[in-house]
Amino acid sequence: MAIMLELLDVAPGQRVLEIGAGTGYNAALLGHLVGDAGTVTSLDIDEEVAREASDHLAEVGADDVEVHCKDGWWGDSRGAPFDRIIATAECWDISPHWIGQLNEGGVLVLPLALGPGLTMAVAFEKVGPLLTSR
Repeated sequence: MAIMLELLDVAPGQRVLEIGAGTGYNAALLGHLVGDAGTVTSLDIDEEVAREASDHLAEVGADDVEVHCKDGWWGDSRGAPFDRIIATAECWDISPHWIGQLNEGGVLVLPLALGPGLTMAVAFEKVGPLLTSR
């Protein structure tokens, strides 16, 4: 998680989309990094996971993080564009929706499955309509 957050290179005031809410811990860290001027939206396809993440965030006072039960493959067109997008679940592919919802110069970080038993945390920067490896 720490390596992926370092690759994401979040700054205060940025808009961040997280794919995979988990316990809400990563979203709380992101909320701290973007500060009061930034936003964090976390998506999870599992209703129970999304609800528990929301509860955990509320317990620690991270009320500025939004959690929605939604298929992360589609991103969040309502909150787009984003400066940073992070997927926290292993990905076999990159959603074209994430690319479309990422600002120019924005960063996408994900654990990319490269083959059986081989997953690597990778970072891409949006340059025009394309992603370039960082």
